[in-house]
Amino acid sequence: MTLRAVAVSAPDWIEGSKDSRALNSRDPASLFNACRYAALKTFDPSSSWSSSNWVGTRVERRSKVLLMYSLDDMPAFAGLLQREQPNLLLIGAMTLCLPGAVACAEVAKEILGDRVLVVLGGRHASESMYLERHHARTPDNVRHHPSSPLHLMASGRIPRVFDLVVAGDGEHLIAALGEAVAQAEQESGVSLPRAVLERLDPRTPGDWIAGTLEGETSRVLLSARSPIHYASLPSPVRMFGAAAAFSVFGGRITAHAFSDTGRGCVYDCAFCSERSSVTGGLQDPMNAAARLYRQLDEAVSVISEDHPARGASAFVEDSVILGGSPRLVDQLAERMEADPLDIAFGAQLTIDQILTRRAQLTRMARLGLRYVFVGIETLVPETIGGMSKDLGHKRASWLSRIHQAMELLRDQGIHCGCAILFGLGEPQERRLELLEVLRAMRGQYGMPEPISANWAVQHPLCGQDGGAGYDYTEWGTPPGPFLECFHRFGEASVRYPLPQVGAPLLHEVKEVTSLLDTLAMPPPSRASRLVEERL
Repeated sequence: MTLRAVAVSAPDWIEGSKDSRALNSRDPASLFNACRYAALKTFDPSSSWSSSNWVGTRVERRSKVLLMYSLDDMPAFAGLLQREQPNLLLIGAMTLCLPGAVACAEVAKEILGDRVLVVLGGRHASESMYLERHHARTPDNVRHHPSSPLHLMASGRIPRVFDLVVAGDGEHLIAALGEAVAQAEQESGVSLPRAVLERLDPRTPGDWIAGTLEGETSRVLLSARSPIHYASLPSPVRMFGAAAAFSVFGGRITAHAFSDTGRGCVYDCAFCSERSSVTGGLQDPMNAAARLYRQLDEAVSVISEDHPARGASAFVEDSVILGGSPRLVDQLAERMEADPLDIAFGAQLTIDQILTRRAQLTRMARLGLRYVFVGIETLVPETIGGMSKDLGHKRASWLSRIHQAMELLRDQGIHCGCAILFGLGEPQERRLELLEVLRAMRGQYGMPEPISANWAVQHPLCGQDGGAGYDYTEWGTPPGPFLECFHRFGEASVRYPLPQVGAPLLHEVKEVTSLLDTLAMPPPSRASRLVEERL
């Protein structure tokens, strides 16, 4: 067969479009990241990818990848399938995207039948199919959360539309899946999923599990956990280009960059889907700064080629840049000082990291750091519990430290955006108080800008879900007034709240959304504030 692949990020909403005031990007950054090695193989004459539909320019390759928001995007997806006629469909899905992933797979099977191998991957698969003991790498040690797609198909809770479900590291596995599809022969009595699974080599780099359903039984293949040499992987922007321009970078085209230090965060906050106990710790930190510099360097080169008049910027997608390590940040700074880059960039840090890495922030601001993104979940961390990043609680209150961080960033010319998270068990008056405090801070510092609001959703978390046991087969929020409000949010759900908290109340959500929207208005300019103060 000639390989023809399509990759799609499944929708997480049943209908509607994202509010313009919500955090938004045109690039499916995680999907590009997972597919970058497969894209690189198009330059290898010995690879089936070199004769696939992914051969061509970055723009042409991007056209085979689709970021979906709701089922309203389904006509575009169906059109992509009709045009490309793929025999490999890669679907990436977060947990709330599971119904959307099922819908996409159903449409693919209706259009293409058994000619297409439908593969589901992404964070939901990785959190719902996992090893009970990480070092006991045998099939009988694989566990399935109630929301595991293989488990749901076997029990009839969802249709049998996923031919393979893959958990864990995808970079090399996706490339191997393409090779296997291209080589698979339709032998009598041998299904395409089984033929592909039998062709997968456990030595394919990465920590992964691949499974299929045969009758009522799951058949899984575990990797040998061969290491991924991330230094040999290209950046997503090198393979797929960049099409977004974040306003905070003054019109420069914005790439997504990664240091490849791990799947999640170095902290273990109980409410977070990127907590370290689920996603694992840091990986190969010694070479992380060099990897990130190379990705920033490639962003400059690619954007210069594709958008010569715009200039380059990047947002570092690490949960915290370089794991928050001062030593690694210094290494990145040393490299950027030795070989300067014409780039503006942003990154994620915690409030306490900002305060304890003043020297690094000052240094990085000189090198192009223009934006920092932080999480501000509450004014009183002890009331929600499980916030492991609250390391400075003995030194000063959380609110006092936020003020200190904003002042420090302002003095360095670094703008700040923040994520807000509701639904952790806090009372409504505390939510409104938080928003009023943010309003006051914006007047005082011009930031933080609340660009990502979320209402806490319970994730499978490899079984660490507080006993919720949700199967996520229904859309997280049905059509109606909740859905209308939640288009303003990044992640939110009526059906899948934290079990100890319970579902959100509509009047509270409306009250929060109304106040949040007033915060999205531009703060008064410095000049107008001076006039007001004189009056």
